[in-house]
Amino acid sequence: MIELGNVRLFTLAEVSKKLGLSKASLRRYIRGHRLAGQKVGNSWLISEDSLRQFFLSPYQGPKKLVKGKK
Repeated sequence: MIELGNVRLFTLAEVSKKLGLSKASLRRYIRGHRLAGQKVGNSWLISEDSLRQFFLSPYQGPKKLVKGKK
């Protein structure tokens, strides 16, 4: 865990271990905008607030992409 002032940041590995989810799953959640994260160098960092929001927000299912008409 990294603390910057009053902000707590967790690495993907830390969150993976705490939640029992794979790092690949967490990366998919970030790419799918279910979980907010920030890539710094080669590492993903996830804030405590982002984790809180993840658990408070109901899952809406995968986002559907609408293809344009030809």
